[in-house]
Amino acid sequence: MDSFRSDLSLTVCNLLAWSAKNWPERCALNSPARFLTYGQLDAQSDQLSRVLAKHGVRAGDRVAVVAGRSIETIVALAAILKVGAAYLPLDPGLPHDTLLFTLHDARPTLVMLGPEAEAFEGVACIELETALAAAAAEPALPVGVVVAPSDPAYIMFTSGSTGQPKGVIVPHRAIVRLVRGADFMTLSADTVMLHAAPLAFDASTLEIWGPLLNGGQVAILSDAVPSIDSIAAAIRDQGVNTAWFTAGLFHLMVDQRPDALLTLTQLLAGGDVLSPSHVRKALALLPQCRLINGYGPTENTTFTCCYTIPHQGWGGDALPIGDAIAGTTVHILSDDFSPVTDGEEGQLCAGGAGVALGYLNRPELTAEKFIPDPFSTEPDAKLYLTGDYARRRSDGAIEFLGRRDRQIKINGVRVELDGIEQALRDDARVADAAVALTTGSGSVKKIIAFLKPSASLPPQDLQPQALAAAVLADLRMRLPPQMVPFSAIVVADLPLNANGKIDRRALPDPQFIRRADAKFKVPSTEAEKIVAATWREVLKLDAVAVDDNFFEVGGNSLHLIQVSLKLTEAFGRDVPLPALFNHPTISALVQYLKGEADGVASIKDESQSERLAVGKARLQQRLRRAAEPDARRIS
Repeated sequence: MDSFRSDLSLTVCNLLAWSAKNWPERCALNSPARFLTYGQLDAQSDQLSRVLAKHGVRAGDRVAVVAGRSIETIVALAAILKVGAAYLPLDPGLPHDTLLFTLHDARPTLVMLGPEAEAFEGVACIELETALAAAAAEPALPVGVVVAPSDPAYIMFTSGSTGQPKGVIVPHRAIVRLVRGADFMTLSADTVMLHAAPLAFDASTLEIWGPLLNGGQVAILSDAVPSIDSIAAAIRDQGVNTAWFTAGLFHLMVDQRPDALLTLTQLLAGGDVLSPSHVRKALALLPQCRLINGYGPTENTTFTCCYTIPHQGWGGDALPIGDAIAGTTVHILSDDFSPVTDGEEGQLCAGGAGVALGYLNRPELTAEKFIPDPFSTEPDAKLYLTGDYARRRSDGAIEFLGRRDRQIKINGVRVELDGIEQALRDDARVADAAVALTTGSGSVKKIIAFLKPSASLPPQDLQPQALAAAVLADLRMRLPPQMVPFSAIVVADLPLNANGKIDRRALPDPQFIRRADAKFKVPSTEAEKIVAATWREVLKLDAVAVDDNFFEVGGNSLHLIQVSLKLTEAFGRDVPLPALFNHPTISALVQYLKGEADGVASIKDESQSERLAVGKARLQQRLRRAAEPDARRIS
């Protein structure tokens, strides 16, 4: 255990046993309700592995886990590994048919169900609670299965950029390479890391095994859809000092709950391009915190490159992704797989111990993306072709330039959509940006930009149309004509997928946002006006109709959290997230609140006009505050 190379000869099971032997009484798993020591985790996962064996699970099998974040779920993951199988984490919030499709593709021997999951026909299932109850009667002894570093540890399904789900097979050695001897962050017995990522997102690999294989502590956030307030509470109440956020969540926390980050000593962010303005704000706010920009596809086990952002800044260019982490090699190659010179763009390709074994049931795609590594002397070493473009700066740091499949041609000229996004992010008035290609009448290709304004903009500069025009005018001074978007739309935030990355397929339809036709139904009742005002405030819309769908005009799960908080305050009663999700139009939501949709008498225009008046006054006061320069100080 004295060197990184010796660690790579071990497995997750070896290292978990090592942690239990060294710190049996130390807290390993910490949730608001209870905690588990390393000794208890080791014993309970041994017991559960015996139950799995009795249900026919053998070495080399796959076990699906359809459950949310919890102590019980992590015990299950450890038990699956100890019996020599690989775990397949699935989000219980996905549609039943989607889960069933994945299960039919993966063909697991057994499916373990959390309390929020339903059984599946044609697949052997067991409730996690039932399995743990049966495990209590088993001896706390290892099952005796020998696991090798090259054996699969988990299979994670990812759609990537193509939208076609594919299972990435990750071996034990790849997890060990990520978390043992890490040079991109500190992982030790003092680490208390927040576990807030969905189990089916590979950030959970770092959040779970990073602390556990180093004697640290996993602080579990059990909410299915965490709010920024629940994240803040977990950091405060569970003693978190290390956290990983997607770019979207990082931006939201910096904007709305920066006080929650003050106790962190390490903050990693990634999964998408970070906004420079948010990074600068975080650097100023957190002088004692190591802020790390992480890059990496699932196929190379969470992180490939990392960059510790200097507090004095990184220069005026795009934020780099740094260089390869320990146990990883990175090569920037031309189309004929020759190394390019520094400063020249090429495809970023990753080698080393973090490379996955390939795609489940996809031999052709595996052969295409995982090629023999010509730069390695290790037998059977593979090089993963990421499909991402990058270049190496003169100081050695690597800059991410965008996806290979995000290159298009307009009038015969190659245009890089990610390059346009980066140019927009370089504008101090823009906190984040996304661009999409749309085809108008006559099949004419047009680039549309979506801009999230910087929180530091003065109120007089926040008028959406004026801001969009000014940003595009400046962009014309910096980019060739074919790269300047046809138009720009200012939005409160950008749509994110379940993993917190920009979901470009969910960007609002420009024609929908700009419509002003005769069928536009304006809010009329007091309740409709309050909901509409909240939508306009959160989504930065000029106007909204009562039959507009929240998600079709640019809303996403992060917006829902903000709307829930604001409407709860405005109406003086709880407006929960499920109600907003199930009633996505203003008219439907107001009907629900009035009790006409669900039979719950909540808000009546006639009998509660006074409450509505108070709520409206509160909302107007908050809107006035939002229009003033941000003079809040963090205490």
